[in-house]
Amino acid sequence: MKKWMYLATILAVGIVLVLANLGHGTEAKKAKQPVHILAGIDSLTNGRLYGSNKSRYLDDFIPALKKQYGDGGPGYIPFDTLYFQREGGRLEFSGNLKEINDLPHDVAPAVYSFDFKGLYTLRGQSDFIKMDLNRSFTMAKLFYLEQGGGGSFEAGSGGHFIEVKTNGRTGLGVITLPGHTPRHSLIIRHIRGRVTLFGGYFYNPSGVIVSRVGQGGDRLEWYAGLNKRTLIQWIQALQPDLYIFNGGMNDRNWLSAYRYKASLDMYLTPFLKSHCTLILSIPNAIRGDETRLKAYSHELRLFSKQYHTGLISYQDALGTSYREAYLKGYMADDIHPNAKGASVMSRHLLNYLNHHEVFRTLLSTK
Repeated sequence: MKKWMYLATILAVGIVLVLANLGHGTEAKKAKQPVHILAGIDSLTNGRLYGSNKSRYLDDFIPALKKQYGDGGPGYIPFDTLYFQREGGRLEFSGNLKEINDLPHDVAPAVYSFDFKGLYTLRGQSDFIKMDLNRSFTMAKLFYLEQGGGGSFEAGSGGHFIEVKTNGRTGLGVITLPGHTPRHSLIIRHIRGRVTLFGGYFYNPSGVIVSRVGQGGDRLEWYAGLNKRTLIQWIQALQPDLYIFNGGMNDRNWLSAYRYKASLDMYLTPFLKSHCTLILSIPNAIRGDETRLKAYSHELRLFSKQYHTGLISYQDALGTSYREAYLKGYMADDIHPNAKGASVMSRHLLNYLNHHEVFRTLLSTK
């Protein structure tokens, strides 16, 4: 009898170990993700909102990075007309849907968004969104707002649709769309009632993703005012590994250095707590009064030292003064670098990543 009990115990332990190993294997498969980089939040990253000069360092940086580490997919794409006009692809939506980008930054549903973009309706009637990217992906997540009195919609990519009801406690809703074959389109249909749809995260199993955050003219103070609970949910859903952050150029007429530092703390602390690595960007020199810009740059250095973040200065690349950058042919106007200057900034950032082991390791781990 004791012998059988002993054998039964060994068998049970063996089964537990096998199941544990299977579980670890499943976790490893689930953990297989591309390296996700965020970059934002204003025209230093995304270029002037309006104007013919497309001075955006990411236009050179993203292809170079993906050539080195692999293409992880398009990344986070908001449902936003201006975004698609600048990035390419096609976005169509029916008449009852309105753009969050047209709302004040401090009202719902803008305060629950990731970067003040998305589409919403208070009384959808079988409305639709059709999106066609100029880049392919194999997996996708869709982000919407859960809210009291919420309506419903169906979403699909590749012919498979999921029905989603949005009623619930106010916060970020996330669904993973079915399908694992390469595709480039998304359809959301039968949008009924009160519905807000922010955008999607489109990715491949490996490589590097760079998601643009914000647009020219955005202010750091706006981002510091995003709903904190929902921002944490966004970070958990997008799982960024690295945030290349610049912000504050558009706050110069409103924020003292003290309030700028407070806004940095409010916005970036949730990223730090999620173990997202940060690189803070000191912007290029500008023409005119740089008093506030220098004060902000000082606060960025202090923040970087306090929280042990990365720190890069584009003045090191373009010139320590506006005159120096202008004489080198790097400036498009009094503030923004031109395409030549943006290309120099791209190489400067790529060299920074490749010459620091912590970032080389990060980019090579997934």
